[in-house]
This record gives sequence, C-alpha cells and structure tokens, in this order.
Amino acid sequence: MGWYQALYEGNGRGEAPGPRPRGLKLLAHILRWHWWTLVKTNILFCLFCLPVVTIPAALKAMTRVCVLLLRGEVLDLWPDWWSGFRRDFLRTTGAGALTALALAAMGSGVGFYGRGMAENGLLAAPALVLAAAMAVVFMSLFSLFPLLEFSELKLWEAVRSALLLVLVRLPQNIAALAFLAALTAAYLFAYPYSTFVLMAIAFALFWLTACFAAWPGLEKHVFHISEEETDE
Repeated sequence: MGWYQALYEGNGRGEAPGPRPRGLKLLAHILRWHWWTLVKTNILFCLFCLPVVTIPAALKAMTRVCVLLLRGEVLDLWPDWWSGFRRDFLRTTGAGALTALALAAMGSGVGFYGRGMAENGLLAAPALVLAAAMAVVFMSLFSLFPLLEFSELKLWEAVRSALLLVLVRLPQNIAALAFLAALTAAYLFAYPYSTFVLMAIAFALFWLTACFAAWPGLEKHVFHISEEETDE
C-alpha cells in the first residue's frame, strides 16, 4: 500500500480495517500507519522544549498522543497536543523539576563515588546503589506522565504509583530503557548525520515505546480496565 493510502485512508483512525494487533506487532502497526503523526509529534516536542522550562509539559503532551495511538482512539493532533500541554501545567512542571533534581543529585553521587573507586574499591557499592536508583526513577517516568495526563491522582499518589509500577512491570521497563540506550548509542555512532533523525522521529519513537511498556500495567493496576473493555 502506498504512502498516500497509509496517510489518508483506513477505518477513520488512519489504519486498515480489522482488529488491531497486540504485543510488539502493535508498535510495527503504528509505525506503518501513523509514522507521519509521529514525525509531526516529534517536531512539536522539539519546538515546545525550546524554552526548557516547558519540557515536562511537552513530554506530557507527547504522552497523550502516544497513548491515544496505542489505544487506537481518534486523534486530532494539534487539539490533543495542546490539551495535554496546557492542562495541569504547573503540576507537571513541578513534577518534572523534582524528578530532574533527584536525577541530578543521584548522578552527582555516582560521579563522586566513581572518582573515588580507584583509591577505595568499597566506594563501588554506593555508586552502584545510586546508579540503580537513577534507573528506577527514570523508568518511573514511563508511568508518571501517563498518570499525570489520564488520572486524577494527587502528585504524591502518582509518584508512588509510578515507582511501584516500575517493580510490577520491571522486564518491560528495562526493555524500554535498553531501547533508549540503543537509540542513544546509534545517535552517537552516526553523529552528526543522526541529528536529522533525532529531530524527525527519535523522541516520539522512544516515548511511544515507553508508553507501550507502561500502559498495560496502568490499565490493569490503576484504571482497572479489563482486556474485554480494551477490545471494545
């Protein structure tokens, strides 16, 4: 099927008629039928991140787009993006700032203990603990931003739920984190030629994968949506 048909034809969601695939096939399905939406989402994300302070709100807006794509719901890109960006802007910005501070503090600790490991091997223990804590906090973002967008939980409740879901969905979260590491390595290996890909689709592709890893756990443990309801 040609690119024109993939963009403009389908069942009203820009897709071919019939049941949607499950599992990893769903990601391939979205890439086939919604690649242009992902490109536009990536461009919006890059533009809205320029003021820096708006990065958390831009990430929440991208979360809304990615989850709607995963659920196969009707998506009107700009209205949905703007809705996700402006809703609870201060709460989202606060959550992003606190997370950034926590990651920066733990990263500084890893660097501090890492520099001392040459003289004292025992310092490897706190460095590893802090590195693991950084990974857990980062993976919690995969669930935190969908919770900020789609739930009415208070901020501390959303943070607690996101941290618990890291453990509940640990293999899926680790897989998403590994995918980010692979994307980063590919970007560095191909730099500066990879800059175009980064600006075109890389952020949206990674965050789609992160939401794919987190959303089933959110449906089951937070929103209590059954598989039958999802199929409907």
